[in-house]
Amino acid sequence: MSNDAVAVSSFIKSIWWLVLLRGVLLVVLGILAFIWPVATAGAVFWVFGIYAIADGITEIVHAFATRKTDRRWGWLLVIGILGVLAGIALLVFPFAIGALTLLILLWFVVFWAIVNGIMGIPAAAALAGGAAKTMAIVFSLLSIVFGVLLAILLWTTPGNALVWLIYVLGAYAVLAGIVLVVLAFQARSAANAVLATR
Repeated sequence: MSNDAVAVSSFIKSIWWLVLLRGVLLVVLGILAFIWPVATAGAVFWVFGIYAIADGITEIVHAFATRKTDRRWGWLLVIGILGVLAGIALLVFPFAIGALTLLILLWFVVFWAIVNGIMGIPAAAALAGGAAKTMAIVFSLLSIVFGVLLAILLWTTPGNALVWLIYVLGAYAVLAGIVLVVLAFQARSAANAVLATR
């Protein structure tokens, strides 16, 4: 077994819980969106902004940690930077300028979700294979679908976009969270299997 495989497995074992945490937070956010849609509507930009920043920082740290072992670490870095920028924009301009700002921010969310999904596919393709690779690709595709659905809502019914956004975001968050939780446990199991054979 190569030293690189052991190093990557050790790294995965040390950070798998971050992926699990992201998944759990997404599931909780999604459930809250369905239980308290009105309250969630008031806080959606703050919650999504904080999540996007935390997720972006996680991606940036992951990118720098794997830059010597993964030649596509640049994709993760770009995804992380876009996430942080999206989160900052959502925290700075939640409802400050009214409906126009709201629509602009929603289109920014559309752009971020689609780009995050598109750039996540090559990063997922760089994985060794198996279920983890499949789940990472599914997560990227969910991000693209979320962005496309939100774009359709904004284009067809911009006045109701925020209300629909809560439910779309809730469904996306639950599905993406479940994918991340499964991916975290599978990554941990795969890393443990590699480390057990060294």
